[in-house]
This record gives sequence, structure tokens and C-alpha cells, in this order.
Amino acid sequence: MEDISNVSSEEELLQLRNEGKISEAEYQDLFAAMKKNARVDAEPPAPEIDKAKQKRKLGKTAFGTMLAGIILPVVIFGLVYALVPPPAPNAQLGWGHLFLLGIVLEIAAFVMGVIAWPDVFGKATVVSISLILVLLVLFLG
Repeated sequence: MEDISNVSSEEELLQLRNEGKISEAEYQDLFAAMKKNARVDAEPPAPEIDKAKQKRKLGKTAFGTMLAGIILPVVIFGLVYALVPPPAPNAQLGWGHLFLLGIVLEIAAFVMGVIAWPDVFGKATVVSISLILVLLVLFLG
């Protein structure tokens, strides 16, 4: 009998059976083994790829949180100032509350950015927040 250890497809196996080089029982055994190997070869994605996807998602979330920490307090203050008569906006929702909201969002974004450091968005978040902090210290200090 011919060496059939390198048969790679169902068509080749069928051709060997039709030519009479293997019996029907051998064909069934080899076909079952081939299907079993095909299922074993289909492995789940590597853990490194899965971790990279998680880092990417966390990096994007960190970047979005950083932008929300900058934009959200400004938008809220603008809306309150536009909707409430002039003497009351500072009494209704003061700068302190909005500043605190921005700080909390920036700290959360910074922590997520540090965790997602291998990703581009994580690095961009950490560097941007660091630059904002330096600018605040220079202009307010």
C-alpha cells in the first residue's frame, strides 16, 4: 500500500478510495481522523491578541473620558449660564462643582491611560493630561 500519511484533503482521500488504494473502512477512519484534526487546528485566538484588543478598547475609553473631562464642564456651565438669568449661574452651579467634575474625569482617564499604556490612545491620554497639568501649574501657580 502507498504511504498515505501526507494526504491533505478530502478529495485526495476520496481519489485514493476510488482508485482502490485504500478500503472503505480505511477511508472512513482516515476521514474521521482528518475531521478531528481540522477541529483541533481551529484554536481560539492567542491571549496576546485578546489582551491587545482589551488595551485598545481601554485606551479609547481613557481618551474619551479625558475629552469628556475637558468638554463636559464647559458645556454644562455654558448651558446653565445661557438658561439662568445673569446673577444666578454662579449660585446655581458654581465653578467649584464643575472643576471637581473635570478633575474626577481626568483622574479616571489618567488611571485608565496608564493601564492601557501599550496602546496609542493610552499614551496620548497620559501625555495630554500631563501637559494639561503642567499648563495649569504654570498659569495658575
